[in-house]
Amino acid sequence: MLELWKQAFGADKVLMDYDDPPVNPSADFLVDPIGWAERRPVRLPENIQVVHGHFRPGKYDLLKDAFRMTILRHPVDNIISIYTYWKVIPPQPNAVHQYFLKHNLDVLGLARLPLLRFLYSDSYFGGWDMGRLDFIGRHDARAEDLTRLSGILGIPIDIGLHLNATEPEGVNLGKEAILSDKKLMNRLYNLLADDIHFYEKFTC
Repeated sequence: MLELWKQAFGADKVLMDYDDPPVNPSADFLVDPIGWAERRPVRLPENIQVVHGHFRPGKYDLLKDAFRMTILRHPVDNIISIYTYWKVIPPQPNAVHQYFLKHNLDVLGLARLPLLRFLYSDSYFGGWDMGRLDFIGRHDARAEDLTRLSGILGIPIDIGLHLNATEPEGVNLGKEAILSDKKLMNRLYNLLADDIHFYEKFTC
């Protein structure tokens, strides 16, 4: 989505916010929720039209007249994607990624970590009113949803730019091995039941 926003609005009009990701035990809102809430912005820099990144939606609750949206991916597909991606990227400052590498977790081990097991239902959206979102899209229907979003926003969106995004070498091979293991997939569905319920509630 980032490249879509840059193309639609201009790179200088997009604020990238990856400094406080929910899947990080040292995130500001977890370490100091009161201080985090007090520091929430009431306005954006004058040139900024889009905020894109990984953050709890409450971070920008004080902005008025904002169009709020998210694209959700099925929790099982999402955890497989995170797992295979984390396996091939260099160590990150995120403590969860470091723990994942240190203990050589398999996909089930990763999925059972609370910050990821309840990624949608708690880490990102826990306690927040999903009815405040103006648009909820689905990753598996992104072509149709981005076309719909383009009409709502009244801006051209190059759907092909998003659909043709590439992944690091080795990611797809890892996904295929997991998807072909029916027993493993059943265990993932059971483990991520809360997030699957959340996903289905707000996307179906």
